[in-house]
Amino acid sequence: MDLHLKSLFNRFQEQFGSGPGLGPGSGTCMMRVDGIAPNFIKSVYKASAALYRTEPWKRLRPVHFFGIRVGKDSDWAGKKQPFPCVQFIGGDGGDVGFYMFRSENDAKKMLGSRETIHVPNVEVLRVTYEVENLMFPSNRKMIKSLSLEASGSDRFPVIDVARCTPSGDLRFRNPTIEELRFVYAFMKAISLVHSLLQVDRESGPKYSTVVSFEPFIETVDVQWPPDVAKGGYDLVAVTISHPPGQAYEERSSSASAGSTPTKYVEPPMEDTFNDTKAYSGTGLRQCAMCEKEVFGEQSLCCGRCRAVVYCSSICQKQHWNGTHKSMCGLYKAMMEREEELAIMIFLFPCSADQPCKWLESLGIHQKGMWRRKCSCYSHCPFGLLPVKGGLQELWGGIDEFEYPHDSPFNNHFISSPFLLSGWSEYYNLRSLPLSSPIADILSHPLTVYHILTTLNISSKNLILKGKEVIVHYLGPEGELDWMPAFAEVGHLLNGLGNVQIVMVGPEVPTNLSGTTSGIGSRVRVNLVRGVYQVEASYLPSPHVVIALNSRLDSYSSWGGAIDLIKSLGVPAFFTDQSELSCVNAKQVLRNAGLHITHPVTPNPFRSPVKNLTASFNLPSYSNGFVFGVNT
Repeated sequence: MDLHLKSLFNRFQEQFGSGPGLGPGSGTCMMRVDGIAPNFIKSVYKASAALYRTEPWKRLRPVHFFGIRVGKDSDWAGKKQPFPCVQFIGGDGGDVGFYMFRSENDAKKMLGSRETIHVPNVEVLRVTYEVENLMFPSNRKMIKSLSLEASGSDRFPVIDVARCTPSGDLRFRNPTIEELRFVYAFMKAISLVHSLLQVDRESGPKYSTVVSFEPFIETVDVQWPPDVAKGGYDLVAVTISHPPGQAYEERSSSASAGSTPTKYVEPPMEDTFNDTKAYSGTGLRQCAMCEKEVFGEQSLCCGRCRAVVYCSSICQKQHWNGTHKSMCGLYKAMMEREEELAIMIFLFPCSADQPCKWLESLGIHQKGMWRRKCSCYSHCPFGLLPVKGGLQELWGGIDEFEYPHDSPFNNHFISSPFLLSGWSEYYNLRSLPLSSPIADILSHPLTVYHILTTLNISSKNLILKGKEVIVHYLGPEGELDWMPAFAEVGHLLNGLGNVQIVMVGPEVPTNLSGTTSGIGSRVRVNLVRGVYQVEASYLPSPHVVIALNSRLDSYSSWGGAIDLIKSLGVPAFFTDQSELSCVNAKQVLRNAGLHITHPVTPNPFRSPVKNLTASFNLPSYSNGFVFGVNT
């Protein structure tokens, strides 16, 4: 009976394939590719597994075409990109994978409403994820002999190049090693950026079940595996665009270099201006042109982008003719993300344009750790706030069910670190009410935890093996008075691994420098006063470097630290409060010869409390965005 069913299934698969694509696997095997090294095969499978974990098929459908550009055209045979158009298949049924085409025109020809159309003499590079027990013996043998990484629990990628003959038959061949290099670069890049696609709710068919996305383009740096790096260049710039053909707009201002051009709207050229109120609050603002202070209700902002504050229409016009004209479109795109960036789940006020009043409204002004959330205790050095009472007093005297207690989680069924996607999961895990404002302070330790267990693979693997991760934490300030909050990092590790955090910066008090504190059983914090590039040689070697709310473009002392990070070659992650700060920070890093390997993305553990800056209305949150180098 089993043999009969197996034969019946094989005949069904041979006739119909295993999804809406071009049918079942073709029998190609990467071991047969000329000149390929086993280590490169391992790298391809590892990149494929990483892409599979990001689940692009949840949102992407065959109609969503992507443009792909890897390096320069002259890097490739024929001086052109081999497969510059990509579609994901399987999101609407069947086996998942992606198809790469020689042109967007070829992709459109083969796009059918339910099945991929067989178009004569069109080549398609296919990457399909197949169940191991349905794969050809040659591929199963390769997987076993090289111990290749699985995608999900039991799937592995099969890569081939298909071509339909004029008679309608399909012919398959192995990809060349150059084509596999191109596939590798695409998989590494798309894994990082596809989550950045923003839904366009204004376009597309009104009743369609297929989501439309806003125009998108992003460039990331991908590191070649040693076996396929050429000419001494181990990094390549990979640009992903949707739809294909998107291009970066030229902007004259250097401040916008390296920004994420998701959607730019150039301002009209007429010399008429809208006098738009900048903000309804009563706090002091500062004119972006003349730097004059003005009360919020008397200030104006650009009527096009709504991002820049002025004291008068005269200053507005002068600023437009000076620098704002070239930046208005970028600011408008950033302002359009206001709703997306706001974390709407909380039941406490999430706008702190006047920090003292915000704290007073919650009954925590000048109390406990909250004293670092306004300027009332600015006279007291960081790390030296007087401490009275226990943990409840440190959290400002809020109810005892509104803050995390210094105790492990009551979960005896999970013996590994908790992997959290955001504040909702954390509050649920800790059984905290959404009226509790503790996320504003916990943003720092939970961002560190997010980096160690989600963004940085090497530290995650160390933790999963029960080993210690050493973090160099640069430029601490208010965190020096929030040490009790960092106990959550240890509790979330849930009995596996340890973290040593070495906090280095000029704000560390002299009398605390050189001290070590055990925060719970799994987190140890060392404090070191000084600048990183001077002190680093005396510190244990890091697995990862972290700088929160870094403001890389604001301090000249960052130059030496960035050079050291480059020479160390260890993963480094930064956060900043606004997209504009990230744009400037990316340029600082690029000028130092560092490549952005983790693109600017919203941090799921950003503070939900919106900050107000003097001259801008741009969305700004503590630890709002995260990006990385050497990852």
